[in-house]
Formats: sequence, structure tokens, C-alpha cells
Amino acid sequence: MNVLSATHKKFGLRIKELRYKLNMSQEDLAFKVGVDRSYMGFLERGQKNATLKNITKIADALHVSLSDLFQSV
Repeated sequence: MNVLSATHKKFGLRIKELRYKLNMSQEDLAFKVGVDRSYMGFLERGQKNATLKNITKIADALHVSLSDLFQSV
């Protein structure tokens, strides 16, 4: 699967960075968001486009605001 854009890749890296800070596995985050672990992997690699609904759930699961989630993206 191809990377959608540099922005998608940066967003994925930001999710991964925040997840690591919480010592959370990809599987743990996926469970909290309500998605499959493989989908979370695609997001972190910039290979899938997240919906606004899932972006909001990711921010909540990572205990950050939407603006913090998009910091450096």
C-alpha cells in the first residue's frame, strides 16, 4: 500500500510518538479507539486516511487535545 502523503506519514509518526510516551502498545491503542490493530499500523505508517471520528477517538485515547495531536504535523 502506498503512502498517501507526507502529511499522513507525519500524522502517523505523531500518533506513534504519543503512544510510546504512554508505554502503550499499538494493540492497546487500537482497542481503546475501537479499530483493528492492523488499521492502527496502517495509520502510523501513513498508509490509511483516518476519519475525523477516529482522529477524535485517538486523541482521547492518548489523553491529548486535537491540536496537540496535530502538533508538528
